[in-house]
Amino acid sequence: MKVIVTSGGTREYIDDVRVMTNVSSGRLGSEIANAFLRRGDKVTYVATRSTIMPASYFTGEYNYLEVKDTMSVFDSMKLLVPDTDVVIQAMAISDFTFDRSNPIKLSSSDPKAFIEYMGKTIKKTPKVISYLRDWNEKAVLVGFKFTVGESKGSLQKIASKLMIDNQLDMVFANDKVHMQKKGDHCGTLIMRDWEEPVIGKENIADRICENVTRVYNTI
Repeated sequence: MKVIVTSGGTREYIDDVRVMTNVSSGRLGSEIANAFLRRGDKVTYVATRSTIMPASYFTGEYNYLEVKDTMSVFDSMKLLVPDTDVVIQAMAISDFTFDRSNPIKLSSSDPKAFIEYMGKTIKKTPKVISYLRDWNEKAVLVGFKFTVGESKGSLQKIASKLMIDNQLDMVFANDKVHMQKKGDHCGTLIMRDWEEPVIGKENIADRICENVTRVYNTI
């Protein structure tokens, strides 16, 4: 299969030296890529430079495409997705960016001016996941939903809505508080009529790979 795995997190420049980003390391994304590479699949890994990379010694073909901000992800995916079989959208993509038409370096001694500048320049980014099905009607699409402090029932509803609204085949849903209590990376892999709790990043990656392969083979 030809598989795209997005991983890590975007960086949105606020001014010439400051960025808005997140704490995603890309570890889960790299494990997912490894799972497909072990099968011998062709993986395109879309990630920022600081993201953890997949292993290079598996039998599958591995290509790396570096991105930086949300728009670079959008432009890259628009080109890649029409010619793929599977899209694993594991990257934490920013919902916001900043108007950089007049780039400056903000003063560190004037927090009020800093806040005003951010308020004037902040703007929404396109939801990349909402375009995937338009770009490819047949690909197997997997999304991710990460929350903080949601109940398991609420998280499932949020993830199911994401899946239905964006015509995804499955969603992996997890919550920071749940993981802290468990002491490990954990969550639930959700499909239209089925769900499976999974613990451990390697296990999560393997279960996603196995279920994606099963869905692909039924198309």
